[in-house]
Amino acid sequence: MKNKSTFFIILFAISMVTTLSYAQLENTKVFVPMYTTVITLHGVSGEDLSEWKATEQEYFDKVTSKIDLLISHEVLISNIANDFSDIKVVNVYRSWNDIQKVNNIRENLIASAWPDEELRKQFFEKQNSFYTNYHSDEIYTSTKFGFPVKEDVKKSQKKSFAYFVQTSTLSDDNGKDSYEDYIKYVKNVFQKNHFIKGYYPLRHLWGSDSRDFIEIFVVNSAEDIKKVIENNKTLLKKLVPKDKERKDFIEVYEKGILNRSNAIYVNVPSLSK
Repeated sequence: MKNKSTFFIILFAISMVTTLSYAQLENTKVFVPMYTTVITLHGVSGEDLSEWKATEQEYFDKVTSKIDLLISHEVLISNIANDFSDIKVVNVYRSWNDIQKVNNIRENLIASAWPDEELRKQFFEKQNSFYTNYHSDEIYTSTKFGFPVKEDVKKSQKKSFAYFVQTSTLSDDNGKDSYEDYIKYVKNVFQKNHFIKGYYPLRHLWGSDSRDFIEIFVVNSAEDIKKVIENNKTLLKKLVPKDKERKDFIEVYEKGILNRSNAIYVNVPSLSK
C-alpha cells in the first residue's frame, strides 16, 4: 500500500458472520452464490479504541449504511482480549459487478459527506492513522450448504455475536467420499445444532491460496463455542451410532483436509449492516 488514504477510499471502500449473508432464490431450488470480500487489517498498538470506534462509526453512518447494493457488512475483532492487531472487514455482494458499482456509489457518498477537500483529507488521515500499512485481502463465493442467522435472532441479540472461523486447506485428493460425508455432517450436525445461529461456508475465488475453504460459525457468545463442540459430538453419535463406523466416517470426512486453523472474533454491532 503506497498511500493509506488511497487504500481506504478504494480498497477499504470496495471490500469494507449483524451477520454475513448468502442467497438462495426464494421458493426455488436454484442456488445463487454471493461474493464475500475479506480484508485483514492490523491496528496500531496503543491507539484509543473508543476514538477508533467513533471514527469508524462516522464513516459507517455517512457512507456504508447508505449503500443498498451492499448486502452485508461486518467489522470483526479478534476475541483474544479484543486484540486490535487482527481485524477482519467483511462485505457481501450479490454479484461480481456489484463490487465495482458499490465502489462508485461509495466514492460519491464520500464526496457528499465531506464536500470540503481539506476536511475530507483530515478525516481519512485520522482514520488511516489507526492502522498499520500491512493488509491482505481475499474474495470468496458462498456455497449452498450454509444457513444465515435468522432475523429474529439478530434483532434479539443485545451484544456482540461471536464468530468461530475455521480455515481449511483442501487436499489434492479428489475428495468425492469426503464431500459426501461433509454434506451428511452439515445436514445432520451443523443444521441441527441449536447453538449455531448461522453457518457460512466460503470457497476461495481470489487471494493467496486457491485451496482455502472458510467456515464461519455464528454463535451468541464465545462461551457457546464449547457447547457447539459438545453438541456436535452428540449429534454425530445419532448420525453414526456405532463407534467403529463413526471413526471411519470421521477419517473419510477429514481426508479432504490437508490442514486447518481456528480463530474467534466478535463483531462490532453498531458497524453491522
